[in-house]
Amino acid sequence: MTLVTPSRWSTVRRLFESAVDLPIGERNTYLCRECPDDSDTRQEVLALLGADDVPFEMPVDRDPDQQRSADAVENFPEILGFKIVKRIGSGGSSRVFEAICLENGARVALKVMNSGSNGQSLLRFRQESRVLSRLSHPGIVRLHETGQTQDGQVYLAMDFVEGHRIDEWCTNHALSPQERVSVILQVLDALVHAHAAGVIHRDIKPHNILVNTEGQVHLVDFGVARLTREDGNRTGFHTETGNIVGTFAYMSPEQADGKSSRIGPATDVYQTALVLFQLLTGRLPYEVEDRGAMALLKAVLFERRMLLSEVVPELGGPLEAVINEALNADPAQRPQTVQLFAAQLQVALAQMD
Repeated sequence: MTLVTPSRWSTVRRLFESAVDLPIGERNTYLCRECPDDSDTRQEVLALLGADDVPFEMPVDRDPDQQRSADAVENFPEILGFKIVKRIGSGGSSRVFEAICLENGARVALKVMNSGSNGQSLLRFRQESRVLSRLSHPGIVRLHETGQTQDGQVYLAMDFVEGHRIDEWCTNHALSPQERVSVILQVLDALVHAHAAGVIHRDIKPHNILVNTEGQVHLVDFGVARLTREDGNRTGFHTETGNIVGTFAYMSPEQADGKSSRIGPATDVYQTALVLFQLLTGRLPYEVEDRGAMALLKAVLFERRMLLSEVVPELGGPLEAVINEALNADPAQRPQTVQLFAAQLQVALAQMD
């Protein structure tokens, strides 16, 4: 399998660097003039232009006083049957609230679409509902119901997870490298179920893996999940070629290349290996700090991955070899299933001191 070539990337980069200095309203005209017969390249450049002003930053917790201040001035949506307690998260197209179900007193997480979100965001929101409705696993957040707020915004009511992101959990509990591998094995078990149901998550990152107070992993946020080709044909859920979705720093090379036909179980293998590398070393295997979208995608596609032992020398050996294989830029050279990746990790785990 051939990913985007350096020569094609050079074209994308040249167009990006010329267009980024143009007024927003003139960029599409410029790209149509420069590559009139190559819509894929135009779309890739436009996606980069839209994201380049937002550098990646490693997640940082908001100060509790700032959160309370923000909640005090926020107008919570009105949803029949629920009492909203506080906002617990937000993104470009939605907000997530902790709430109480008035019927049974259960705590739930309400994901509410923002007013003014575009049609693509609404489509993904509805796709997330369909994806979650077909999954039932202790390691995947459950969907309870869907509906609309009083002002017509779509919402999803899901399990509320009392806990922390996987990276916070590992740090707060001072987990050993072996224990961190074991936590990732829980993630892979959840992905076994998802893949069996025809669902590829494709946005595996610490923010989307929560660990509750009992140490149970919960995989959340299937907002950019896709179905396998067969299931996609049945449900009408398709991903357009050239449409770059996900989180840039955690993208697989096939996602950064913008070719959806290459995305499959090995994509989730790659991203889970990235998270494991971060849990073991405190960083990703390439530079991400203060880099815009263009630099991040170039890193994902072309930069050499650091070896585990280059950051933590004592973690060389079988574990390093397994992770390095899972981070191969070519999906065909990685473990082809999450089951195989999990089995390789278990063998490496047994050989760790």
